Amino acid sequence: MPNLLNYIEESQYDNFYDKPINKLDILALTELSYLPFDNLVPYSFTENGVRLDRLATAFEEAYKNNFPPFSMVTNNRLALLGLLAKSKRFKSIKAFGFVDDYQLEQEKQFSAISYRIDRKTIVTCFRGTDDTIIGWKEDFHMTYMDEIPAQRAASGYLEKLMMQQMGHFYLAGHSKGGNLALYAACQQATDQQDRILAIYPFDSPGLHKKHLEAPSYQAIHQRIFPVIPQNSIVGMMLETPENAQIVQSNTLGILQHISFSWEVDGSDFKLAPALTSDSLQTDQTLKAWTASLTDEELKDFFDLFFGIFIQAGIERFSDITVNPLQKLQEIDRLRKEVAPEEAEMMDKLIRLLFDTRYQIWKDNISTSIPSPELSLPDWRKLFQRTTAENKEN
Repeated sequence: MPNLLNYIEESQYDNFYDKPINKLDILALTELSYLPFDNLVPYSFTENGVRLDRLATAFEEAYKNNFPPFSMVTNNRLALLGLLAKSKRFKSIKAFGFVDDYQLEQEKQFSAISYRIDRKTIVTCFRGTDDTIIGWKEDFHMTYMDEIPAQRAASGYLEKLMMQQMGHFYLAGHSKGGNLALYAACQQATDQQDRILAIYPFDSPGLHKKHLEAPSYQAIHQRIFPVIPQNSIVGMMLETPENAQIVQSNTLGILQHISFSWEVDGSDFKLAPALTSDSLQTDQTLKAWTASLTDEELKDFFDLFFGIFIQAGIERFSDITVNPLQKLQEIDRLRKEVAPEEAEMMDKLIRLLFDTRYQIWKDNISTSIPSPELSLPDWRKLFQRTTAENKEN
């Protein structure tokens, strides 16, 4: 079935005047936000920016296909950049305002990029969770924190951008990036919110219920257009808008989080009739588990859990490529030192993390990485059991 790459190829001769920008165009630009454009795209909001065709050439010269294993540079994203660079529809789009801010001590992973489509239109895309452990920790912090560092950075980024650039804006992001787009839009002044045409969270966590009740959210909620695959897990976290578009995917399970697996029909996604029972059950158990613990208990648990990875020498998933068996064994040893009930929940999350990252990138890496051979139980059953035990106690 056709996917995003097929759409880009088929629409390469269509200009934005005859065929206005749509959610597939915006998803394509969102996927580019995962690529390392450091020193290739200007940070300044006032500079002219770099055309996508010239950016693709500079990117190839800078990296020469020498990317670390488990990085966010996948074959699909490289193919996408190449297609956009030779497309009459996309090649003259100018990229600017690139920022990539990773700080271990502040537990912050934030990256964003903006594109000028024409004199009156800008698309701003926020990167989702990358291959850093801190990036994953921020995701789980959203279950109990009022504001994570990346959300604060996204709000500041958008505020400065809108002060320095005229015109109207589309905001978007995949995974955590969509949450950042939502949060940033909610934090802007009313006159600036009026300049936002639409917000596209692609399989992204929603916002806390208290944000949904705020006047600033109510002012923009009709311009929010979430897209989630039929077996969504990440996109069901927190409070998801009811108008989410459910789309068909050509793969199964957690791999549906990859937007290149979403099927395309013309200039839109192919619709799915409903979410799968697995998606709904996972959503229920995740929310029941987080609701059964206090904010302090959640903080302590995630500090302990992600601290194990840091102690094992894993700050990024690419770190696993150096002495992989030794590091996996160290994770296994450290988890055995904690209380049994916490160890069970750690088993579940370890399985989720490794299944997600290993399966997504195993076909894109040149280094041979052994699949984790840890005897970990089914993580959804653990959620259900832990939640039931908390209710009994």
